[in-house]
Amino acid sequence: MDNVSYWFVIKLCVLITVVHVAVGFPRFQDVIPNGDKLPHPCKPNYIWHGVGHRADRGEGPLNDFGKDFLRLGKKWNKSLCQLDSDKDGISNGEELGDPDCIWTRQTIPQRQNKITHPGVCDPWESEKCKKQNTWVDCNIDELKCAAIHDKSVMNITIRMPETKVPNTETNYMCTMFDLPSDGDFHMIASVPYIVNNYVMHHMLLFGCADTDYVRKIEPNNPKLCQMGAKGCSDIINTWTVGNAGQCAPKEFGYRIGMKGYKRVLLQAHWNNPELKEHYVDSSGLTLFYTSKLRPNDAGVLMIGSSSFTLPPGRSDVEVVGTCSKQCSKEKFKGPIYVSAALNHMHYLGKKQKIELIRDGRKIQDITNEDNFNYDKPITHSFSSPIEIQPGDEIKTTCVFKTTSKLNYTYFGQGTNDEMCFGFLTFYPAKNVKRKFCTSWKSIPVCELIAPIVRGCEKAKFTNLSNPEFTEMRKAVKDHCSTNDTCLEKCKDHLTIINMHPCMEGDVGKYIKYKLKMFRDSSVTYFYNGIESCSLKHAPLLLQPNTAKSISIFQFHFVVIFGCIVMFIT
Repeated sequence: MDNVSYWFVIKLCVLITVVHVAVGFPRFQDVIPNGDKLPHPCKPNYIWHGVGHRADRGEGPLNDFGKDFLRLGKKWNKSLCQLDSDKDGISNGEELGDPDCIWTRQTIPQRQNKITHPGVCDPWESEKCKKQNTWVDCNIDELKCAAIHDKSVMNITIRMPETKVPNTETNYMCTMFDLPSDGDFHMIASVPYIVNNYVMHHMLLFGCADTDYVRKIEPNNPKLCQMGAKGCSDIINTWTVGNAGQCAPKEFGYRIGMKGYKRVLLQAHWNNPELKEHYVDSSGLTLFYTSKLRPNDAGVLMIGSSSFTLPPGRSDVEVVGTCSKQCSKEKFKGPIYVSAALNHMHYLGKKQKIELIRDGRKIQDITNEDNFNYDKPITHSFSSPIEIQPGDEIKTTCVFKTTSKLNYTYFGQGTNDEMCFGFLTFYPAKNVKRKFCTSWKSIPVCELIAPIVRGCEKAKFTNLSNPEFTEMRKAVKDHCSTNDTCLEKCKDHLTIINMHPCMEGDVGKYIKYKLKMFRDSSVTYFYNGIESCSLKHAPLLLQPNTAKSISIFQFHFVVIFGCIVMFIT
């Protein structure tokens, strides 16, 4: 056990417990209303996954609701719904969003917000409930990292000044910090310094290039932001709810100081779903560093998919993101060695795996989580690091469960959006340039930015003087409408146009995205004309007791593309 690398550290016992318990209870989440989104009463931003158990992860003794659930046949019925299992004066149905006891597995609960635990007395702060809830565990795991107790190890805490949290659901706040530069150091560990548990969702720490632009940014001055900032694109530290901190193995550290990062950008994600106006926060990280340099400098490679759409009402929706062999050949200067890997989705995430493929043959799984739990992230650590060579393919597959959703869910940075990323901790850092290798929909980004992608010469096709593009624009102008009316004579022309390599599939979606930005009137007409005959309605969406259709046109370009553009530029 002494040789096991703990990066993005979580107690091993928690890892074992999560893997073991997750087999036991996920099916029961589906047979009660809102069973997969029950908030923990005293751990803000945590979900209570094992609703019928005393432990939030689902193991061990049953709570009062769990006992009633077992006694009444392990199913949701009127008897269980009308009971008040925790004897707090609120029925189980009211607590779980089914006050009229009409929910079935084929419908959406009457209410999906303000859900409370039917086995834990509410309100939590009341004197009656304090006495009744003494069994509830409110403790959060602490980091175990022997290296930080070495006499040579120093630490610095970087915290944003106390800042008002906007009364909007999702906000990203970026703050620049100076790191010690009076020596050559390796950062070897970190622990979160969380001030406001009610809003803090996750943090990313970006290493910044030593450029004039970066040096001009005012430190300790929080600003609303998106993904990082110009000149600060290397992820060197992450924290998310449920993570006790990070502890690097003895083989490497992150280079800071005179020969490394002199400045870092801390991005904090605040989640304020109740839109409260009085919240403030000054959270951050405590970083541990040493002048006793380790053999290698480390990096974090981000992989996965940076654009996708999830339809509602599905038990399994698969998203695949690929770092293709072409991309790894371009990005890797030599082999890299992965010591740890972390899967990352949000609350709809069900399963995730990362596969290493060489010459078309699967070498091994880097990760494979059949029961993903956002609140209890698992660090997959390798005592013998996994070698990835230039030309290898890294495939990330995420499976989502959207049975609780009324509408489409998109890739995005908000808690109610979804993500499909993997973070690979590797060394040596010098062997990878641009430490991300993701896909835009089904297209690896490095291929997307190439002059020719899947047979489409992008620049040539969208050149206004290109005869082929000119002929297409003329055909649409002569035969199609721009007022959302699909003319019969337009359909035949669009059938031919949509067979062109630049108009097919995900390449076509990307080209349309680019065309939408054009300021030429003929291109605008062309774009609106081809959209007039696009699929007008998405599949029926689930409602509590009805069905409703919505326009898919709204969704064609609702993707977060800025993140990719930032890294590319």
